[in-house]
Amino acid sequence: MKSNGADYSQCATGSGGGCMPPLPVLAARRALRVCTGSQQQAARGTQHPHGLTLIEVMITMAIFVVLAGFTIMAVREVVTSWSVGERRRVVFEKAAGCVDVMADDIRLALTQEPPGATDIKAKFIGDYDPATRQQRLMFVRSFESGPERAITFTAGDGIDNNSMLKPQSSDGTSVSPPVSSTKSDSEDFTGLKVGDFRALGGMAMVGYFVQNQNLYRVIHAPVPDSMSSQLKPGNAQILATDVLYLGFEYWSQVTDQWDEPPARSKLNGPEKMWDSTRAISVGALRNFRFHRGTDSAFDTEDDIFPQKVRITLTVDSTMPRCVYTKITDEMGPTEIGKLNVDSTKGFADGGDESSYLLIENEWLHYKSKTSEYFVIDRRGARGTNSTGHKADSVVRTGRSFRRVIYLPNYREDPTIAGPTAAQITASDQEWRARRDAQLGSNKKKRTAP
Repeated sequence: MKSNGADYSQCATGSGGGCMPPLPVLAARRALRVCTGSQQQAARGTQHPHGLTLIEVMITMAIFVVLAGFTIMAVREVVTSWSVGERRRVVFEKAAGCVDVMADDIRLALTQEPPGATDIKAKFIGDYDPATRQQRLMFVRSFESGPERAITFTAGDGIDNNSMLKPQSSDGTSVSPPVSSTKSDSEDFTGLKVGDFRALGGMAMVGYFVQNQNLYRVIHAPVPDSMSSQLKPGNAQILATDVLYLGFEYWSQVTDQWDEPPARSKLNGPEKMWDSTRAISVGALRNFRFHRGTDSAFDTEDDIFPQKVRITLTVDSTMPRCVYTKITDEMGPTEIGKLNVDSTKGFADGGDESSYLLIENEWLHYKSKTSEYFVIDRRGARGTNSTGHKADSVVRTGRSFRRVIYLPNYREDPTIAGPTAAQITASDQEWRARRDAQLGSNKKKRTAP
């Protein structure tokens, strides 16, 4: 065997061990192996890695969409729960604060004048505002007095309010303030400002009314001659905003239950108005169950005061955070039945004392609802007027709260033997006979309500 002119046959058949190829041959073989390995590695390096198919991409996207949807739903549920809780907190705090203040005032209502008083000022009047037709309440309560004479309640401190402070230039010196001033003890207490007040007489007039969905409280001392003239926003403090309704009901000596009795029932419900003097003959008070006439104005012995007062307060959150909707069709002033709206979500199911709707200035009562409409069964509820409403008018409901307040010093008429009209009339005739027999006696002066 020859290679490159050399004979290797003897190396293959020799007995003494093999014969090694020459070095150039070995080097060539080694170089061939290295070249072949490098080419294989280069070939493997140029291959593309395995990627995602279109189906895999679509499945991944679908999973992400589902997860995102669940996340959005969870976040929305949390936000909705927080909004409902926050709205409920605001409403409950607002209602509790207002009802507590009214309850404290009503419990301190005076039914008798303090000893030594020369005028009859103790009154308890609940009527309707002639402009808004909403209920209002006026009465006289006991009130902290200043340095006054305990018997006459007519003396103040006699010192000007400004005279109680020494001027800065008099620091370190003895300066006696004047003991009299033309400005001293000249202002009435209204709770709206700091002043040098008159003798307050140990009592104050308090009034509550709602105007433009604001609840106002009026306090005035000494008690003014006319309480109704003080019920103005300029004379009052705002207790709360977004007050949709304020109602009062009075438990008399002939009341049997708070709920309105059915027709032809022998039971008597609460009174919707009250006149402790039984003499006011103007407005709705002339229809007061125990009304006697103007000649009862100067007789304090026949004055009556309710045993209990039930307050109904409907408050709401500020728009648009409150529960509301809009009507989709125009509504006539006498229409009842189906009332189409955008949505009824958040409203009561209907048929109870919380099932009221406020559209503009009219209250409506509904007996049931669906997701798209209410079934109206009463128009002009809560003493309001039934009027027409245009499409897209806002519908609100609010949340109603009630509390019954007891008057410790309530007064009844002992001459009324029973709840019937004939028995009340007989009591009036007896009173008139007694009054005619006492015409010559001295009477105290009663101020106007």
